[in-house]
Amino acid sequence: MTSRILLNNYSDDFDSLAPAIEAVIFASEEPVSLKKLTDLFKVKKEEVLKAVESIKLEFNEKSNHGIYLSVNDNGISFKTKPEYFDAISGSLEIKPIKFTGPQLETLSIIAYKQPATKNEIDAVRGFDSSGTLKFLLEKNLIKVAGRKEIVGRPLIYKTSDYFLEVFNLKNLNDLPSVKEMDDFGKKSVLEALSGNDNGSDETKEEPALFE
Repeated sequence: MTSRILLNNYSDDFDSLAPAIEAVIFASEEPVSLKKLTDLFKVKKEEVLKAVESIKLEFNEKSNHGIYLSVNDNGISFKTKPEYFDAISGSLEIKPIKFTGPQLETLSIIAYKQPATKNEIDAVRGFDSSGTLKFLLEKNLIKVAGRKEIVGRPLIYKTSDYFLEVFNLKNLNDLPSVKEMDDFGKKSVLEALSGNDNGSDETKEEPALFE
């Protein structure tokens, strides 16, 4: 199937390319890949990257916008700024994702140790993680990434592309350090990885993160 002919020659007009890319990203229901943009506008990758950077400068560096540009390995998309969640939730009746301490802990273990099996996660936590894994799978924050080639061939888990979007990470290399995680008031990943858990899956809820 051939693509439609664009009315403008964007390769010769950067001033039109940047807002056109902005429009495509805004209208897309899913993150837009760099390849899709280069194919659509028939321009070089460098030109698209330059346009994306100009859009980021406008929406991410200035305080007069309620949205920002998210760029990660899963694609490019616009997202609402967290400080305006109360207005959005009041208007659209959006509910935050509620995490318990063990759920955040399990997610952290998977993020930093992936790929990981349930038994490996349980060994770190000292508790059964069936419930937390089910929750994280339902929220599409983790995914089943095959089976480990050992006796019993247990499932292995990794974080999903959606995980990168939710936590606004470009890729897994952008994961915060243990100290940064602790500074944000979350349960220390270092404690989780050393097995110093002091609660079951029924512990109280931590602050919410938003979809």
